[in-house]
Amino acid sequence: MSVFSLYKKEEHLKRAMLLLKSDTVTDHVYACLELRFCIEAIVYQKLLHGIKSIPNSIVETWQPHKAMKMLADIDELAVSGCKIEFNLSKTDTPPKDGWLKLGEQKIPPVKWLSKNYNKLGNFLHLIEPQKASEGQSREIKDKIAPIAEKLEHYVAGNIVVTINDIEVNHCPVCNQDFAFSTKKVKHGDIRRCSNFKCGAVFVANQEQGAKRITFNYKTFDVLCQNCGELMVIPEQTVRNIEKFSCSSCNSEYVTKGNYEFALLPNKS
Repeated sequence: MSVFSLYKKEEHLKRAMLLLKSDTVTDHVYACLELRFCIEAIVYQKLLHGIKSIPNSIVETWQPHKAMKMLADIDELAVSGCKIEFNLSKTDTPPKDGWLKLGEQKIPPVKWLSKNYNKLGNFLHLIEPQKASEGQSREIKDKIAPIAEKLEHYVAGNIVVTINDIEVNHCPVCNQDFAFSTKKVKHGDIRRCSNFKCGAVFVANQEQGAKRITFNYKTFDVLCQNCGELMVIPEQTVRNIEKFSCSSCNSEYVTKGNYEFALLPNKS
C-alpha cells in the first residue's frame, strides 16, 4: 500500500481549514489537532517509504520532529525540498531545455517543524489557571492560521526520496536504537546517542577493506552496590563528576574524583 494512501495529509489540512472558518474557539482547538495530524502524515510518509531498515522502536515511538532530526543527521537531502526531472535527449552533457517534471518532494525544515508542532500542541491543553482567572484569550485562530497556510505548500509534495544506506545500532546505556548512514560515518568519527537524556559517546570503527561499521562505546561497567545489577555509565558522566542512578533499583550515586598535580621541569 502506498504511503500516500495510508497517510492522507491533504484531508487533515482540509478539515483544519474548515474548522478555522468557524467563530467557535472549540473548533479552533480541533483545527490544531488536525494540523498536527497533517504534520505527522508528512513525516510518516517520509519514514515509511523505502526505509525498511529502521526498527519500529524508532518509527513508532519517536515524535515527528525527532524523527526528522534523525533523518537530517543522516542525510540533509532526505529532509530537503527537491524536484525530480528527466530528459529524453541523448546527449553526453545535460541539455538546457526539454526537461519533464516527474515530481517534487516538499518537506518542512526541521526547526520549523519542531517549533510549530509543539506550538500546536500547546493549544490542546486548557488555559493556565492564572490566565483563565484574568480572562485572557489565547487567540488560537490568528496564531495557527500562518501554520496552516505554510502546510498548504508542503502537502503538495507528491514524491518521497528514498534513503537506502541506513544501518541501525544499539546504545548500551539507554537501550535506544539509533540509525546512521554508512556513507557519511567514517572510521574514527565521534557520535553521541540520539537520546539527549543519555549523552553516551561512540567512536566509529571500520577495519581496512571491511564494509561493516561498528562502534566502540566510551562507558564504564559498574555493579550496583545495592541490587548487584550491572550499570553502564557513559564516560562523560564520570569525567564531569555527575550523578548517576541504577536503572534496576533507582539507587543514586555520586562520582568522586581524586586529582594530583606535578611541577613541570624548567624549559630553560
